[in-house]
Order: sequence, then structure tokens, then C-alpha cells
Amino acid sequence: MIELIEIAPKVLGLKILGKISEEDMHKMIAACEKKMESAERIAVYVEVVEMGGISLNTLVEDLKFVLPNLKRFSKKAVVSSSKWHEPLIKIGDKLFPSIEVRHFTPKQREDALKWVKE
Repeated sequence: MIELIEIAPKVLGLKILGKISEEDMHKMIAACEKKMESAERIAVYVEVVEMGGISLNTLVEDLKFVLPNLKRFSKKAVVSSSKWHEPLIKIGDKLFPSIEVRHFTPKQREDALKWVKE
């Protein structure tokens, strides 16, 4: 499940609580498009409480939206107690240099929010 979090006009805030469904992805894409109406580039804040997986169809929906819009994203803050995605962040930095991605622990949540709003 993805819960939308209101953070700032140019920041898309998301909280992941378990498995991400296609419905969640459509809700997230709609919120992202709305943010992009009033900003050339936006930042993304993702708080991972529990990652329960994502179906292939849902992942495809995400990629169909994100890939053509890569240059519309400035940075992404990932808040999680898990470190499994840190290698993915390093790979993403090489593949998508226009987006700055940083990992924060739950104790660093306020730092993540401050950074993503800069």
C-alpha cells in the first residue's frame, strides 16, 4: 500500500506500507502528475515502513510513467531501516545522473525532509 504524504508543493511524499498494488501505482502517478502541473521539476520523499513487494504489471506501470519523465525529478530521499536498496541507489546514480538519491535511516527522517525540500 502507498500512502500519500503532503510535504511541500514541489515534493511528492510517499509512505510504503506493504505490497504495492496497481491501484496504488495509479494513485501515485496521478499525485505526481498533479505536482508536475505547477513545477518543472519535483523531488520525491519515500518512507519505507514495510516493503511487501510489487507485481510485474505494477512495476511496468511505474516505468511507463517514470522513464519518459526522468528529467522532471530533481532528487529522491529514501527513509528506511533496511539497507537492501543502497546498492540500487548507487546503480541509479550511474544510470540516472540527473536525479540525486540519498538514503536516510528513520532517525534521520527530519534531515531527509529538510534535504528533499531544498
